[in-house]
Amino acid sequence: MDTKMYEERILSRWNIVIMSVVVFALMAALIHQLIAGPLGTDPAPNEFFVGMIIFFIALGINFATLTIRVSIDGMTVGYGIIRHHLEWSNIVSCRPDEVSAVRYGGWGIRTACIAGRRRLVYNIIGAPRVVVEKKTGKHHELVFSTRNPEAVMRVINEGLGKKS
Repeated sequence: MDTKMYEERILSRWNIVIMSVVVFALMAALIHQLIAGPLGTDPAPNEFFVGMIIFFIALGINFATLTIRVSIDGMTVGYGIIRHHLEWSNIVSCRPDEVSAVRYGGWGIRTACIAGRRRLVYNIIGAPRVVVEKKTGKHHELVFSTRNPEAVMRVINEGLGKKS
């Protein structure tokens, strides 16, 4: 039973741009190698370029959208096939993230230690973040970007049985 209470999908334009640049650079290198010959004395096989192009296209598709879903079963945050699920019984509280995004070392999926607590971070460029404190697990907190932090925190607090 997964009755949705809140769902948000955030398109990560910067991830798409960066992956597109990498794919086009690899395609240009492959085309140059096929037409004009290799650039160096020890060229990469054509199959390497094709494999890397496929890999970066798949990576770009997977990391194009960050999804946040809160349901009666708990909450799930993730990029494509890489997700983290928390049941309500493992959630203590939530709050806005006050830490600078620079402390996480970039965007995507990150881990960080902030004030002695391990965090698992699902981050995109330019969006505020919410911290969810956990009771158990390898990471003490789950942090994720959202365009609507107040709405997400309200729904999480409602799920926990607290007033917002």
